[in-house]
Amino acid sequence: MDNENAKSDNENRGQTAEPVSGAAAFKPTTSKELDVARKRKERQEAEHKRVSEEQHQQHIRKKLLAECQTLLNVNYDWLYLDDYPDNRTVSVAKRNRDYWLLLCVIEFIVFVAGVLELVPAWVGGSAFGLLFITLCFSLKGFRRFFSSEPTLSELLHERKKLEFRALNHIKLLEGQDGLAWKCRKLAKYNQNLERTLFQGVMNVSAKKRLFGVLKEKKHIRLYLQLMLEAEKAYKRLQEDYLKHHFSNLEKGIDDTVQEIAERQPSAPEQAVTVSVPESAPVTQQPTRKT
Repeated sequence: MDNENAKSDNENRGQTAEPVSGAAAFKPTTSKELDVARKRKERQEAEHKRVSEEQHQQHIRKKLLAECQTLLNVNYDWLYLDDYPDNRTVSVAKRNRDYWLLLCVIEFIVFVAGVLELVPAWVGGSAFGLLFITLCFSLKGFRRFFSSEPTLSELLHERKKLEFRALNHIKLLEGQDGLAWKCRKLAKYNQNLERTLFQGVMNVSAKKRLFGVLKEKKHIRLYLQLMLEAEKAYKRLQEDYLKHHFSNLEKGIDDTVQEIAERQPSAPEQAVTVSVPESAPVTQQPTRKT
């Protein structure tokens, strides 16, 4: 009797139970579950937006590092002009040259006066000997036995050589696109780059007329100050990039995703759908016995 009642209960349960699909099993049915699913989706979207923004910012930093990478090639010794003869040294050399010319003129006048018998002959002869010795000081090989001070012509030649080396180095740094105007983008990491003194150099560099302005030592020194401030900003940018990079690696964020996405072709790729037919029943053919 008990067995018959158990069988009837099982049959009734089998008739009342309906099959439930997998999607319906996980589908929220109450308002609380709907709110939980909505909040979960909002958190996912916010996290995706944050990751995309971080990747975009890292890509901007990396691009700026690549644009201003030439700052690492600046030769500050050439731009500093440490061996450049100062104005005082040039003034002393010019004064010595004027004294030498005056002495030569006086000795020549006395010699001519001796030839014209306006002065005694021994005075004219002595003046000629002194004139010959004075003129020998114009020879570098003779002058080095008495003094090691450079002459005015040597100082001016040294100035031109150092200026030419510095200007040629600036020309290589600027290249075809220019370098100084790109430093304006680094003002976020160094407020000194926003000074009016540097803005003039940046504007001229952007117009590719920098070499028409750089002519004197003070102009080269101004360019050197700009490069020093830009290098400070560049190093701070490197530290900021590396700090965010390692922080993203700890969080599992790939910084190169944004860059890889931009390298892909802009044309949308068409999705190719492949229809897989349902497996048909396989009929096994009888094998022939030989």
